[in-house]
Amino acid sequence: MKKLPLIDCQDLRFSSKLSENRINQAQQFLGATVVQRVLCFALYLLGVNRKAIAQLLSIPAETAKSIIKVINRDGLGALEDRRRRFSTFLPRMQPEPAPIILKDEEDYVVVDLGVGGRCLKLSRQDPLQLKIVLLSMLNNGLLRKREVAEAIKLTPSHTATLSRRLSEEGAGSLVDRRQGQKQEYRVSPPVKAELIQQFAVDIITSGQTSGSKISTELKDRCNISVPARTVRYHLAQMGLGQIKQSLPRLLAEVKKTSNNYSST
Repeated sequence: MKKLPLIDCQDLRFSSKLSENRINQAQQFLGATVVQRVLCFALYLLGVNRKAIAQLLSIPAETAKSIIKVINRDGLGALEDRRRRFSTFLPRMQPEPAPIILKDEEDYVVVDLGVGGRCLKLSRQDPLQLKIVLLSMLNNGLLRKREVAEAIKLTPSHTATLSRRLSEEGAGSLVDRRQGQKQEYRVSPPVKAELIQQFAVDIITSGQTSGSKISTELKDRCNISVPARTVRYHLAQMGLGQIKQSLPRLLAEVKKTSNNYSST
């Protein structure tokens, strides 16, 4: 800390006129009380006796002692009346923000932002959105891990893993792996129609087929690229595997019946 030099006022010349003008000007901006306390503490620093300070400022000696004591203890804030709500010259202290609170309301998680009744209402029917919003708030220090874990129905450790994954890999990393597979299996109706048609042709002509065989045939015949696992997925979804054996027999019976009708 830099040490200030001692100030010797013995040889200084004081102008009562300048003093009066300067004090009046200071009082307009700071107020009489602040100026009085500044002068009191300045004289104290210059080595003036407390009793003499009280006489110079026309205040009780105990008041002078109290001013000096409080400023030494509390700093600049002691220059003003403590009953004031805000300081006229010190920066205002920002009030502590209201805490963000999570509320569970049936099919929703409500994020109460603590500002004028504003809130976010997140549907549990959209778990991906729920995770992204709450984990993003966790990563930014707005929520605690335990309350986020309770809201998304996971353990704190799993929640920590997801928050780290979101931070490092982005929102796509939170997609349910099973949902991701379903996206891979999605095909358009025309492609699905070709898949059914090829299945029927294979079963009728050779009595057997497979996902790999249909995938290859669709590529050769229609220039459609459908992975074998996607073919198998749709065959299973439509239950076509259940008619592998019955379809040729049914076709044969239909042909026989048709021939009988034709011969009569």
